[in-house]
Formats: sequence, C-alpha cells, structure tokens
Amino acid sequence: MSWGISNFENDSALEWAEDLVKANKVALIAKELDTFNKNFKITETDMMTCNVALAAAETVAAIKEDPADDIPEALEEWLASSKAKADETLVKSAIDAVNKICRGSELKEMYVGSQLYDDWMELQKELLQRLKRG
Repeated sequence: MSWGISNFENDSALEWAEDLVKANKVALIAKELDTFNKNFKITETDMMTCNVALAAAETVAAIKEDPADDIPEALEEWLASSKAKADETLVKSAIDAVNKICRGSELKEMYVGSQLYDDWMELQKELLQRLKRG
C-alpha cells in the first residue's frame, strides 16, 4: 500500500497509471477527466475518485513536459513513446478537476485540520501552475 500527500502517492493513482500504460490509449486521460468533471459532487465523489482525477491531471502536466518529480517511471516512459498531445480542451479539463477537488471534496476534507493540509494545497497549486504554463 502506498500513501503520501503527492498525487502519485496513493494506490488509486498508481493503479490508474498502471492501467493507462497497459491499455496504451491516450484517450483514456481525457475520458477520466471528462467523466470526473461531469459527475463530480462535493458530497458524493469519493476520495479514490479524486485521487485518480489528480493523477490524470498530473499526466496532462507531464504531457506538457512539466511532470511531477514522482511520476511513475513506466508512465513517463509510456508518455514519451505515445506522442500524446495536450490540447486546450484537455488542459482545461485537468484544471477544472483540480479546482473542484481543491474547492471542496472528500479528499480535501481528509487534509483539512491536519498538519499536511498546507503542503497538500501547495502541491495542488503547483500542479495548477504547471498546467497553466506555456
């Protein structure tokens, strides 16, 4: 079991990344983010679903050649060989997902009041910056 505050330090995100690499379908990134954004409800969307959406957003940042320091190696290698492109729609979808999670979600609530909250929020702000860059 893997757990930490970064967006790849949880089993849900790591399993999603592994499944993406195995499926070898770039379109699954957009599908994950679109489904998340369409179905997101503050009181109903669970922590695991939020973790996967953040991993998908991190993957978009990696496509833009601005990956997280702890992106899984297999995912990074697959992205390099996939020639994936992050168009404006995909980037906007990733930004929307991160913003929804940060505004209010079960995942955010897990961190609120803990010593990890500020660090977790800083990681999400940094992800948003990487998504918005050039």
